Amino acid sequence: MYCMKCGVRLQDTEKKCPLCGFSLPEISEKQKGTYPSGKRPRIQEDFRGLLFFVTLILFGAGGAVFAMDLSLGGGVTFSGLVLFSLLLFYMAFLLPRWFRKPNPVIFLPVFFLCLMSFLLYLDLFYGNGWFFPFVFPVSFLLLLFLEAVVTLTRYVHKGYFYIYGGFFIAIGVLSAISEILYRLYASLPILLSWSWIPLIFLFLVGIALIVIAIVPAFRAYLERRFFV
Repeated sequence: MYCMKCGVRLQDTEKKCPLCGFSLPEISEKQKGTYPSGKRPRIQEDFRGLLFFVTLILFGAGGAVFAMDLSLGGGVTFSGLVLFSLLLFYMAFLLPRWFRKPNPVIFLPVFFLCLMSFLLYLDLFYGNGWFFPFVFPVSFLLLLFLEAVVTLTRYVHKGYFYIYGGFFIAIGVLSAISEILYRLYASLPILLSWSWIPLIFLFLVGIALIVIAIVPAFRAYLERRFFV
């Protein structure tokens, strides 16, 4: 329980804030019910019928574009880009809606798999050869970092400052790795021309979060002021 005026943490038995002197309002036994008078818990609506209808529309649109591409170009040209775009949209926004409690630990790698497949298709379609030397390692490392954060946040339920501090540091390092890999792909001199800016900034942010996690006074202040 927290004081409604200054935000300091209170014991459940305290009726007055020891810091600012604010008196907590009395709550009658009638007000302590599970739900307010005349209110009922909100029942989660089932949108599976609508999802099924939208899925049929997307499949129909994709099939029509594919058939048009075959009839006009005699092969798969622009339809591949459209089909992959529809698939990414479906995986990101519609597929998790089929589940009452979608697990991001599962859906995140599935979405990244579709995204990397789309990028591989773009690379093969245009023949640039940038996927395996540059895009794949960067995307794979980003997936590992995001999956670690999502998994720890979902199942550990503590140490959030350590988790996000480490994530910021990892993303800063990833920005430097991305520039190095790009320079290797483009046969350019290996040096940091722009990535040192996000590297330093994200590193400092990550260190600050870890310091907050280590110093109890910082944590207590944030708990009082921002309820974190």
